[in-house]
Amino acid sequence: MTNIFDTLTEKYDAWYDSEDGRPLYESELRCLKSMVEDAPKPILEIGVGTGRFAMHFPDVIGIDPSLNALKMAEKRGVKTVHGYGEDLPFEDETFGCILIIVTLCFVENPLEVLEEARRVLRKNGSIIIGLVPKDSPRGIFYEEKKKAGHPFYQSARFYTLSDIESLLQTIGLKISRIRSTLLQRPDEPCRIEEPIEGYTKDAGFLCIEARPE
Repeated sequence: MTNIFDTLTEKYDAWYDSEDGRPLYESELRCLKSMVEDAPKPILEIGVGTGRFAMHFPDVIGIDPSLNALKMAEKRGVKTVHGYGEDLPFEDETFGCILIIVTLCFVENPLEVLEEARRVLRKNGSIIIGLVPKDSPRGIFYEEKKKAGHPFYQSARFYTLSDIESLLQTIGLKISRIRSTLLQRPDEPCRIEEPIEGYTKDAGFLCIEARPE
Protein backbone atom coordinates (compact mmCIF):
# COMPACT_ATOMS: atom_id res chain seq x y z
CA MET A 1 0.00 0.00 0.00
CA THR A 2 1.40 3.41 -0.97
CA ASN A 3 2.16 5.70 1.94
CA ILE A 4 1.03 9.18 0.89
CA PHE A 5 3.31 10.69 3.53
CA ASP A 6 6.27 9.01 1.81
CA THR A 7 5.38 10.13 -1.71
CA LEU A 8 4.26 13.70 -0.85
CA THR A 9 6.50 14.35 2.17
CA GLU A 10 7.69 17.78 1.12
CA LYS A 11 4.19 18.97 0.24
CA TYR A 12 2.89 17.74 3.60
CA ASP A 13 5.71 19.40 5.54
CA ALA A 14 5.44 22.70 3.65
CA TRP A 15 1.89 23.17 5.00
CA TYR A 16 3.31 23.94 8.45
CA ASP A 17 5.07 27.03 7.07
CA SER A 18 2.23 28.16 4.81
CA GLU A 19 0.06 31.22 5.39
CA ASP A 20 -2.87 29.05 6.51
CA GLY A 21 -0.89 26.25 8.11
CA ARG A 22 1.44 28.20 10.39
CA PRO A 23 -1.25 29.77 12.67
CA LEU A 24 -3.07 26.44 13.00
CA TYR A 25 0.16 24.59 13.78
CA GLU A 26 1.22 27.21 16.34
CA SER A 27 -2.20 26.97 18.00
CA GLU A 28 -1.99 23.19 18.20
CA LEU A 29 1.55 23.37 19.56
CA ARG A 30 0.50 25.80 22.31
CA CYS A 31 -2.32 23.45 23.24
CA LEU A 32 0.09 20.53 23.52
CA LYS A 33 3.04 22.18 25.25
CA SER A 34 1.88 22.45 28.86
CA MET A 35 0.73 18.84 28.88
CA VAL A 36 4.02 17.53 27.50
CA GLU A 37 6.30 19.75 29.60
CA ASP A 38 4.74 18.30 32.78
CA ALA A 39 4.67 14.72 31.53
CA PRO A 40 6.92 11.96 32.89
CA LYS A 41 9.88 10.99 30.70
CA PRO A 42 10.95 9.33 28.45
CA ILE A 43 8.52 10.28 25.69
CA LEU A 44 7.55 8.41 22.53
CA GLU A 45 5.65 9.97 19.63
CA ILE A 46 3.75 7.46 17.50
CA GLY A 47 3.36 8.85 13.97
CA VAL A 48 6.10 11.45 14.44
CA GLY A 49 6.04 12.37 10.73
CA THR A 50 8.52 15.11 9.89
CA GLY A 51 9.03 15.94 13.56
CA ARG A 52 7.10 19.20 13.69
CA PHE A 53 5.85 18.52 17.23
CA ALA A 54 8.63 16.30 18.60
CA MET A 55 11.32 18.87 17.72
CA HIS A 56 10.02 21.12 20.50
CA PHE A 57 10.53 18.55 23.26
CA PRO A 58 14.03 17.28 24.13
CA ASP A 59 14.76 13.57 23.99
CA VAL A 60 11.52 12.48 22.31
CA ILE A 61 11.82 9.25 20.35
CA GLY A 62 9.65 9.28 17.23
CA ILE A 63 8.38 6.26 15.30
CA ASP A 64 6.80 6.37 11.84
CA PRO A 65 6.41 4.08 8.79
CA SER A 66 7.50 6.84 6.37
CA LEU A 67 11.26 6.83 5.80
CA ASN A 68 11.17 10.15 3.95
CA ALA A 69 9.33 11.81 6.82
CA LEU A 70 11.79 10.36 9.33
CA LYS A 71 14.72 11.85 7.40
CA MET A 72 13.17 15.31 7.87
CA ALA A 73 12.53 14.60 11.56
CA GLU A 74 16.16 13.60 12.04
CA LYS A 75 17.30 16.88 10.49
CA ARG A 76 15.20 18.61 13.16
CA GLY A 77 17.10 16.78 15.87
CA VAL A 78 14.52 14.08 16.62
CA LYS A 79 15.66 10.56 17.50
CA THR A 80 13.75 8.28 15.13
CA VAL A 81 12.78 4.63 14.72
CA HIS A 82 11.26 3.17 11.56
CA GLY A 83 8.19 1.15 12.45
CA TYR A 84 4.44 0.95 12.96
CA GLY A 85 2.22 1.93 15.86
CA GLU A 86 0.49 -1.45 15.68
CA ASP A 87 3.78 -3.27 16.41
CA LEU A 88 6.06 -1.11 18.57
CA PRO A 89 9.65 -2.41 18.86
CA PHE A 90 9.92 -1.56 22.56
CA GLU A 91 9.67 -3.51 25.80
CA ASP A 92 6.68 -3.28 28.13
CA GLU A 93 6.45 -0.20 30.37
CA THR A 94 9.27 1.71 28.64
CA PHE A 95 7.80 5.23 28.35
CA GLY A 96 6.42 7.77 30.80
CA CYS A 97 4.43 9.57 28.10
CA ILE A 98 3.25 8.69 24.61
CA LEU A 99 2.14 11.28 22.05
CA ILE A 100 -0.30 10.39 19.26
CA ILE A 101 -0.87 13.71 17.46
CA VAL A 102 -3.38 13.62 14.57
CA THR A 103 -2.30 10.04 13.87
CA LEU A 104 -5.23 7.79 14.81
CA CYS A 105 -7.22 9.06 11.82
CA PHE A 106 -4.54 7.73 9.45
CA VAL A 107 -3.94 4.24 10.89
CA GLU A 108 -5.67 1.03 9.83
CA ASN A 109 -6.62 -0.04 13.34
CA PRO A 110 -6.63 2.69 16.03
CA LEU A 111 -7.44 0.21 18.80
CA GLU A 112 -4.33 -1.85 17.98
CA VAL A 113 -2.20 1.31 18.11
CA LEU A 114 -3.68 2.28 21.48
CA GLU A 115 -3.22 -1.25 22.83
CA GLU A 116 0.46 -1.14 21.87
CA ALA A 117 0.80 2.33 23.40
CA ARG A 118 -0.77 0.99 26.59
CA ARG A 119 1.68 -1.92 26.62
CA VAL A 120 4.82 0.25 26.44
CA LEU A 121 3.43 2.87 28.87
CA ARG A 122 4.63 2.91 32.47
CA LYS A 123 2.06 2.42 35.21
CA ASN A 124 2.09 6.09 36.23
CA GLY A 125 2.37 7.37 32.66
CA SER A 126 0.06 9.22 30.29
CA ILE A 127 -0.99 9.04 26.66
CA ILE A 128 -1.67 12.38 24.96
CA ILE A 129 -3.82 12.30 21.83
CA GLY A 130 -4.13 15.21 19.41
CA LEU A 131 -7.56 15.00 17.79
CA VAL A 132 -9.52 16.87 15.13
CA PRO A 133 -13.05 15.92 16.29
CA LYS A 134 -15.22 14.56 13.49
CA ASP A 135 -18.26 16.53 14.67
CA SER A 136 -16.48 19.89 15.06
CA PRO A 137 -16.73 22.59 12.34
CA ARG A 138 -13.12 21.85 11.35
CA GLY A 139 -13.73 18.10 11.35
CA ILE A 140 -16.75 18.58 9.06
CA PHE A 141 -14.61 20.84 6.85
CA TYR A 142 -11.94 18.13 6.54
CA GLU A 143 -14.60 15.50 5.83
CA GLU A 144 -15.69 17.61 2.86
CA LYS A 145 -12.07 17.77 1.69
CA LYS A 146 -11.89 13.99 2.01
CA LYS A 147 -14.98 13.57 -0.20
CA ALA A 148 -13.42 15.93 -2.75
CA GLY A 149 -10.36 13.65 -3.00
CA HIS A 150 -7.82 15.69 -1.01
CA PRO A 151 -4.53 13.70 -1.20
CA PHE A 152 -4.02 13.54 2.57
CA TYR A 153 -7.58 13.45 3.88
CA GLN A 154 -9.01 10.94 1.39
CA SER A 155 -7.60 8.04 3.42
CA ALA A 156 -8.41 9.58 6.83
CA ARG A 157 -11.11 8.35 9.21
CA PHE A 158 -12.08 11.00 11.73
CA TYR A 159 -13.37 10.28 15.23
CA THR A 160 -15.45 12.09 17.83
CA LEU A 161 -14.29 12.60 21.41
CA SER A 162 -16.83 9.95 22.41
CA ASP A 163 -15.26 7.49 19.95
CA ILE A 164 -11.82 8.05 21.47
CA GLU A 165 -13.16 7.77 25.01
CA SER A 166 -14.70 4.38 24.16
CA LEU A 167 -11.43 3.12 22.65
CA LEU A 168 -9.52 4.26 25.73
CA GLN A 169 -11.98 2.56 28.08
CA THR A 170 -11.50 -0.69 26.15
CA ILE A 171 -7.81 -0.73 27.10
CA GLY A 172 -8.28 0.44 30.67
CA LEU A 173 -7.45 4.13 30.24
CA LYS A 174 -9.46 7.09 31.47
CA ILE A 175 -9.39 10.68 30.21
CA SER A 176 -7.78 12.86 32.88
CA ARG A 177 -7.51 16.21 31.10
CA ILE A 178 -8.58 17.94 27.89
CA ARG A 179 -7.46 21.21 26.31
CA SER A 180 -9.20 22.83 23.34
CA THR A 181 -8.11 25.17 20.56
CA LEU A 182 -8.99 26.25 17.00
CA LEU A 183 -12.39 27.68 17.83
CA GLN A 184 -12.08 29.88 14.74
CA ARG A 185 -14.25 28.85 11.82
CA PRO A 186 -12.48 26.98 9.01
CA ASP A 187 -13.63 29.59 6.46
CA GLU A 188 -12.14 32.51 8.46
CA PRO A 189 -8.60 33.88 7.97
CA CYS A 190 -6.35 31.69 10.13
CA ARG A 191 -4.92 33.14 13.35
CA ILE A 192 -2.98 31.85 16.34
CA GLU A 193 -5.16 30.99 19.35
CA GLU A 194 -4.42 30.40 23.02
CA PRO A 195 -5.80 27.08 24.26
CA ILE A 196 -8.77 26.75 26.61
CA GLU A 197 -8.75 24.31 29.52
CA GLY A 198 -11.44 21.64 29.18
CA TYR A 199 -13.54 20.40 26.29
CA THR A 200 -15.21 22.91 23.97
CA LYS A 201 -17.53 21.32 21.42
CA ASP A 202 -16.68 23.71 18.57
CA ALA A 203 -12.92 23.28 19.00
CA GLY A 204 -11.15 22.05 15.87
CA PHE A 205 -8.31 20.50 17.86
CA LEU A 206 -8.24 18.75 21.22
CA CYS A 207 -5.35 17.54 23.36
CA ILE A 208 -6.64 14.56 25.32
CA GLU A 209 -4.61 13.17 28.22
CA ALA A 210 -5.43 9.63 29.33
CA ARG A 211 -4.05 7.59 32.22
CA PRO A 212 -4.47 4.03 33.51
CA GLU A 213 -7.63 3.63 35.60
